[in-house]
Amino acid sequence: MIEYLVIHSTGTEKNHVPEKQEYNLSVSCDIIHFNGQLSRYKAEQSEHPSDASNYKHIAYIGGKLDGNESDTATWKQYDTLEHIVMYHLLYNQNLKICKSSFFFEEYLGINLNRWLLDIGVNPKNIM
Repeated sequence: MIEYLVIHSTGTEKNHVPEKQEYNLSVSCDIIHFNGQLSRYKAEQSEHPSDASNYKHIAYIGGKLDGNESDTATWKQYDTLEHIVMYHLLYNQNLKICKSSFFFEEYLGINLNRWLLDIGVNPKNIM
C-alpha cells in the first residue's frame, strides 16, 4: 500500500517539451504532460530510500520560467494531479502527501500545501 505520495516537477522551462534525458529526476515516476496525459518515467538506477514500493512519485513537466522556479503547471496538469491525489486518498485515508524537497534537493514550482488545501485535502495528509 502506498504510504507517501511525492510530488515533483521535471525542473524544465515552461512550454518546453523535454526529452526523457532532460527530466531532472532521480527516481521512477509518473509524468504529467502539458495536456494532462500520463506516461511512465523509469530511472536508470535508483537506490534512493523513497524508491520503495510504499512511495509513489508523480512529476509534472515544467517548474521553471526564465531559469527560475515558478508555477508553470497547466490547468490540465492540475486536473490530472488532483485526480491522482484523490484516487490515492480514497484507498488510504492515512496517505501522506509531500513535495519532492522533503527527499531531494529540488524545488516544485507550485505551492503544494496551499493547492492541496484548496482542493479539500485534510491537513493531516499534508507533510
